[in-house]
Amino acid sequence: MKKFILFWILVVLLVGCSPSVNPDPDDNMIEEPVEEPKEEPKQEIVFRNVFSGAVIASEDPVKAVAVMIENSGAARPQSGIGVADIVYEISVDGWSVSRFLAIFQSQFPSKVGPNRSARIPFVQIASEWMLPFAHYGAAQTGLGNAYELIRNIRWPIRFDGVSGLNDDFYSRDLSRSAPHNAFFDAQEASEKISEIVYERRFAFDEQPTDSETVATMIRLDYSSLNKVRYEFDSLTRKYMRFINDKPMMDAYTDSQVSVTNVILLYAPHWDVESYKYVLVDFSQSGKAEYFIQGKFIAGRWEKNKTSGITQYFDAQGNEVVLFPGNTWVQVVSDHVKIAYE
Repeated sequence: MKKFILFWILVVLLVGCSPSVNPDPDDNMIEEPVEEPKEEPKQEIVFRNVFSGAVIASEDPVKAVAVMIENSGAARPQSGIGVADIVYEISVDGWSVSRFLAIFQSQFPSKVGPNRSARIPFVQIASEWMLPFAHYGAAQTGLGNAYELIRNIRWPIRFDGVSGLNDDFYSRDLSRSAPHNAFFDAQEASEKISEIVYERRFAFDEQPTDSETVATMIRLDYSSLNKVRYEFDSLTRKYMRFINDKPMMDAYTDSQVSVTNVILLYAPHWDVESYKYVLVDFSQSGKAEYFIQGKFIAGRWEKNKTSGITQYFDAQGNEVVLFPGNTWVQVVSDHVKIAYE
């Protein structure tokens, strides 16, 4: 009997000392599927031609040239100016007439002109781009001495029809009277021009800076001899250019000059010497007005103090975005009567 009782006591003790088995709470949990991290979509890099905004494969060096073009009545119609990527117009001697600095990169016409002598404001613009420069002489008097400035700049290459520097690319059109008949062969000259990587001056995109202000007509009266008008063509989305109420024609393309982007750059002007050479201060900043796709945008231009490059902004300080195509920069002063509608 005692042995029986001892047996059951031992059984009870063994059962009491054995570890209790508790169910693992994780045994009943269902694992959530682990989501793989999503890859961010890669932003496609779009390279654009710095002169026209056209999409290009890469930022490779390109050939370009800046050419002085006359704009008196006897010089019209000009040749090749309609295919220039960028054109600057500035008043010259005596304020009544202007000249152009036309920059060619997309096309190199075989006949560009008529070519005339350079003035200091055009030299300043060409040197800011540091472009190959083609001109037919230059002013040489006192404070208007453009030749002195030209000769102190290390151009990639220079073409001068007066001094004989690479002048074999100039010719005279005998159907016109001198001095309005000198022309530059940009096509042949391009063989002598080196390829260069240029920093951009303008931003371009198929969705340019927009505005609620419509501007389908622009008028700029530089003088009674040079009244400029732009009319927006809603079909081509370009501004058709007129001079003295007549279509501005390009003899090279036999068509009216049309412009994608028009910029009015306001800067201080003054004249010097008895010739009244017009000088322009491009060194600071000033008012700018932009006409893109039939819209008007107010803003400013500024000279970057580090790079020396002119930059273009809207009234809120955002960089203005142009539509890909050609751009004409009208450099204007208080002498120019301006209106748009």
